[in-house]
Amino acid sequence: MKWQMLMILALGMNSALAAKPAYETYLEKKYYYTALNEFFYETYDKPITEKVVNKLEEILYFTGVEILEDYDEKLLLKYPSSSIRFIVGRKYYQDKNFKKALTYLDNIHPKHRYFPEAKMIEAQVQFHLGDKEKEESAVTRCVKSAAVQESEAGNKKIARYYKMIEEVCHINAARNSFTRGEYQQALTNYKKIPKTSYKWPYVILEQAWVYYQLNDYNRALGLLSTYKSPLLDSYFFPEAEYLSALAYFKLCLYDDSLVILNQYYKVYRPRFVQLDKLLGTHKKSKTFFYDALTDQVTGFDSNEEFVKKIFTRLKKQIRFSLDNNTIYKLNRELNKIHATESKELQKELMPHLADVRENIKSKINYNAKKDVYEFLQTVPFFSAELFKLNLEIVARKRDLLYKNSQLSVDEQKRTRGEMSNVTRTSKEHFWKFEGEFWADELGDYSLGLKSNCQEVKVEEKK
Repeated sequence: MKWQMLMILALGMNSALAAKPAYETYLEKKYYYTALNEFFYETYDKPITEKVVNKLEEILYFTGVEILEDYDEKLLLKYPSSSIRFIVGRKYYQDKNFKKALTYLDNIHPKHRYFPEAKMIEAQVQFHLGDKEKEESAVTRCVKSAAVQESEAGNKKIARYYKMIEEVCHINAARNSFTRGEYQQALTNYKKIPKTSYKWPYVILEQAWVYYQLNDYNRALGLLSTYKSPLLDSYFFPEAEYLSALAYFKLCLYDDSLVILNQYYKVYRPRFVQLDKLLGTHKKSKTFFYDALTDQVTGFDSNEEFVKKIFTRLKKQIRFSLDNNTIYKLNRELNKIHATESKELQKELMPHLADVRENIKSKINYNAKKDVYEFLQTVPFFSAELFKLNLEIVARKRDLLYKNSQLSVDEQKRTRGEMSNVTRTSKEHFWKFEGEFWADELGDYSLGLKSNCQEVKVEEKK
């Protein structure tokens, strides 16, 4: 009798083991991407309990939600998970369906890891809906919750991620203030971005536009001069050249504007032609841009150095880092399955993982191609604007000649700047530029040029 009872207990244990979902086994083995695929396969037609939702959250903690972007929305919405609500809400925001986006973003748990990013998106939704009070509230909650998550992060990478979310919230708030014409408020938010942020090089140009709108052309020009630093040699924007020429134009320093115009046409236009030619060759390639980002493309000659800098800039994007990290984790999982599992199980699991990896590579390739071509599309616009500015300078110089007038001081004889022309707050330090860029000075430059817009009559020679 005792032996029979033991047998029954043993059978019961075997049944329990057999009933254990395969995705839980894969999760225990740290086959996270395999577990995610198996999870949906095994749970789709079954009741979705709290335990099931918690398991999904556990798996997504390791895989991230970007992997779900290609999943069917009807499948995802079966699971009342904060991660699922976030990815669906973000999709509706990207599709500009703002009110529907809020229905999902509003239902993410305040302590969930995606809550700060959800508030970041919600702030932008409220901006588009024109509700400034709710926008500011969402920004505040984004910043505070990101700071909490950063302090509680288990490693430096996760902490840096939440720091980036906090910074993007400030940047978006600054952009929204700029759009409303609230320039001082825009500056307040821009100045919250540290120079260590990967977003900072882009913020320089945006701040320069704020100072331009405030008629502080010297500060705008000083900020734009930061791009001449060797530390930022991979950052080049036609818009920055246009804004520099425009600021000199507003100060009536026409010769300075013309220097920038001439440099643009002689130096940068040929580079754009080279970039367009090289990338046009690979326009239909499904691998070239990914390979270039992962340093698998060699043979760039000296004329294509500019192209390499463009790719260097793209590699610094968080989006690329996340996707590339996913590929690294997929490779690790594939290698582990290949090394430890039977041939039968390898044939069952590895093809799916390989397909997922190729999809992510294609996504990286597509996003890089899109970014490069969007960059190239800005070139004709700013080239045209610079050409129009050139015509306006020529016309003004001609008018001065016809009126027998000149600007207050001959540009060849005037001083190149004085402290009295620099506008700065009590918290802004003064460094005298000695022809070298220092890291702690970057982003704090201001020129000291006096406006030269007053006209005087030319004295006739007797």
